[in-house]
Amino acid sequence: MTPWPALLGGLGFGFIVAAPVGPMSLLCMNRTMRQGLSAGLGTGAGIALADAFYALVTVTGFKAVGDFTAAYALPLKLLGSLFIAYLGVKAWRTAGAAAIPETARSGILYSLLTSFLLTLANPATILSFMALSASLGGNTGSSLLLPAGIALGSFCWWLLLALIIKGISRRLPGSFSRILSRISAAVLILFSFYGIFNAL
Repeated sequence: MTPWPALLGGLGFGFIVAAPVGPMSLLCMNRTMRQGLSAGLGTGAGIALADAFYALVTVTGFKAVGDFTAAYALPLKLLGSLFIAYLGVKAWRTAGAAAIPETARSGILYSLLTSFLLTLANPATILSFMALSASLGGNTGSSLLLPAGIALGSFCWWLLLALIIKGISRRLPGSFSRILSRISAAVLILFSFYGIFNAL
């Protein structure tokens, strides 16, 4: 069977799942504005890798991961929401300052790792990929090219978003960029409160 349906299906699904505005989108935008394009791309790459991991779990039928996320859904969601709150407060505190110098920026590995763990901490993510695999069905839903397509499609969205935010921030006065950073930080904190309330 030709591999293209699985790859193209994964590309489309990864792009669509990544596109809606949520806490991870705000985190990517805030890091791009405050720490530069590499931090934004690192954040997006971490999210794309987590999406690909969950998709891989789905197509290989690795039941242990699904059982683990189901059993520990509450603590995972609480930990993820608390960490988002921490990142939001951190972003708020640095939003009023000038752009972070290149030598003082968090490394791309830190951005990738934190976003990867935050995305993994959301048990609902695996349900999306289970639904995807069921909807594609047959060989397409079990193809290992599906996670590869999802990772690529997701990263394409984060690359596009980071480039747009970087281009916009260069054309805005510093004061307006700092206001946008504060708004995104505040919404991140609100998202964390909602996640904690929803979990409890």
